[in-house]
Amino acid sequence: MTGSLQLTPASELGMSDLAELFTRAYEGYEVPMHVDAGALAFMQEAFDLEPERSRVAWQDGRAVGVGMLGVRGERAWVGGMGVASEARRQGVGELLMRALLDSARACGARRVQLEVLEKNSGARALYEKLGFRVARKLDVFLWEQEPPAGGLRAEATDPRSARRRIAASRLALEPWQRADETLDRLDVSTPALRALRTPGGDAVYRVTDGRAAVLQLAAGSETAAGVLLDTIRTRDGVRVLRYLNVPADDVAAAALRSRGATCSASQFEMTLAL
Repeated sequence: MTGSLQLTPASELGMSDLAELFTRAYEGYEVPMHVDAGALAFMQEAFDLEPERSRVAWQDGRAVGVGMLGVRGERAWVGGMGVASEARRQGVGELLMRALLDSARACGARRVQLEVLEKNSGARALYEKLGFRVARKLDVFLWEQEPPAGGLRAEATDPRSARRRIAASRLALEPWQRADETLDRLDVSTPALRALRTPGGDAVYRVTDGRAAVLQLAAGSETAAGVLLDTIRTRDGVRVLRYLNVPADDVAAAALRSRGATCSASQFEMTLAL
């Protein structure tokens, strides 16, 4: 490592400066991150990111890396860790990660999770060095094509009732960004949550400027998942449907693939017991 390195809580950096650092830290990645102060504030609120438990790396007085930590009881989540191009391959990422793990232990977390892009072998090697292990593969889907004409359609239902039914049928935890705690935050914001129901399942989603974000979906079959997705795509002026971090073996993933949806990114969810 060249130059002096110092770590400070992310809370000591202003929101605009922290957003600019995020953007620099993800420059050149397979999926770059471009955020402004408003987007970062939303992420902190929705995903329970705690700036005082997160860390910024400084090299010779310049911010060169950031690692954000979210905490929910005994679970913690690395909600973004990146290093600016001029400071990469100097051990900054490992120091940030070790500091985040110490911070997680200090607040009583017993498990830490994160996502790493499938093609980011360097980051995955670092996380494995620190003891993380792959739990499952997650895909990010974008569906812009027209849905199949005709066919069955789901009916609107109360979002909170749909959430209860989804939770009752759940066999594994939702990814952090779509977990129940996240939906609790979104349930009081605008645009409001919407939900659909079929005899074979439920879906909860939001619509913003013609873009639908599927938040949770539980279906007993690929056919039922397809009915829910088709209905979302045909309601409320939706032009694009996005479903973040869908388990690769989920019936919704199969339904989206069969409809020609684009898998814009694949990543591994990794976990570490503290």
